[in-house]
Amino acid sequence: MKMFFVLASMFVAFSANAADRKVGNVIAVEREVPEIYDTCLSNMGDQDTTKPRSFYSCAIKYTTAGEIPVSQGRVLRLKTDKCDVHGEAFNGVILITFANISKDTATFEPSRSCLKNALTGKDYVKAIVYTLE
Repeated sequence: MKMFFVLASMFVAFSANAADRKVGNVIAVEREVPEIYDTCLSNMGDQDTTKPRSFYSCAIKYTTAGEIPVSQGRVLRLKTDKCDVHGEAFNGVILITFANISKDTATFEPSRSCLKNALTGKDYVKAIVYTLE
């Protein structure tokens, strides 16, 4: 009796994909997101940079319609006694926070310098996305 249920369940499992059809080849693409520094500063939106704050942030979208982001986690990091820069990739967006931590609150110009230092020698980030070929 148990063997009958095993065979019946295998038949259902194999027949579940009977209606599938190939749409295209899914490929993984390593994308280089260039000019992080300039793009980040231009994507800051309406953040007030005249007043000190705890940190500044920007978001850079690196996917287009029909792509699925694969990369997640840290893509950028700088932590010193004066600078704190974090960059995380998730859901097709790179979120970057940066601050000059010499005081309780950061001012924009030294914080911007910290971001520039974190990107010295590598003003790009690589991310992987799935897309149809």
